[in-house]
Amino acid sequence: MEKVNICGLNFSNVTLDETVDLIDRRLSNKERNKSDFVIVANQDIINKKRFIPILTDENLNKAYLITPDGYSIIYAAKIVGARLKERVPGPDLMARVIELSAKKGYLNFFLGAREGVAEKMCDNFKKKYPSLKIAGIYSPPFCDRFSDNENNKIILMINNSNCDILWVSFGCPKQEMWIVENIDKLKVPLVIGIGAAFDFYAGTLKRAPKFIQSLRLEWFYRFLQEPKRLFKRYFIGGFQFLNLVLKDRKYKKRSNIK
Repeated sequence: MEKVNICGLNFSNVTLDETVDLIDRRLSNKERNKSDFVIVANQDIINKKRFIPILTDENLNKAYLITPDGYSIIYAAKIVGARLKERVPGPDLMARVIELSAKKGYLNFFLGAREGVAEKMCDNFKKKYPSLKIAGIYSPPFCDRFSDNENNKIILMINNSNCDILWVSFGCPKQEMWIVENIDKLKVPLVIGIGAAFDFYAGTLKRAPKFIQSLRLEWFYRFLQEPKRLFKRYFIGGFQFLNLVLKDRKYKKRSNIK
């Protein structure tokens, strides 16, 4: 599989259809001695990973797939002289994998979001896909870092569920930190960090209409819903990300790296 390196992260150069196919292949081989993970990455993780010791490029690049969640990643690829086939939005990926799970009987565990959100989401999924199998739902207490007792409880709950897919919705970068720290303790074929998708499918947050998505303004629609929380991420973070990408391009040209 072709990889495109942007600011240290090796993005998988795949379409949404190809991503779903690769996930299906991994789930068809239900090896539990090794857990793989998927990172649905946007500019935010690239901005933040520099300041978080465990989120080294080496650790993140162990992912089975790193998909470009935002258009900023697609543009960044062009700036550094590469090309990514298309954006693979986290919510779209989740919808397709849930549909796949209903068809093939894959067991899903949902970890994260506020209390009650995952339950609402699962109710909505079950209405659409009555055959969908849910191994478990858990909304842990909100904190920067779980206690050892809480974390051990979460790991045990997940492993005992015998799930095929673990969906983690803690937000960036907490979900990536938790996955990297705990991947070797999990006995799950595939772990996917999915951000705000739980809230979208629960109906507690509205996703941008299709025409706004087609205008590539989904980020602005989200900003209007949560301006205080997202101003720094989208506006200040946008300039930070552009600066990092330009430095990356300069480094690649100087080192003749493609």
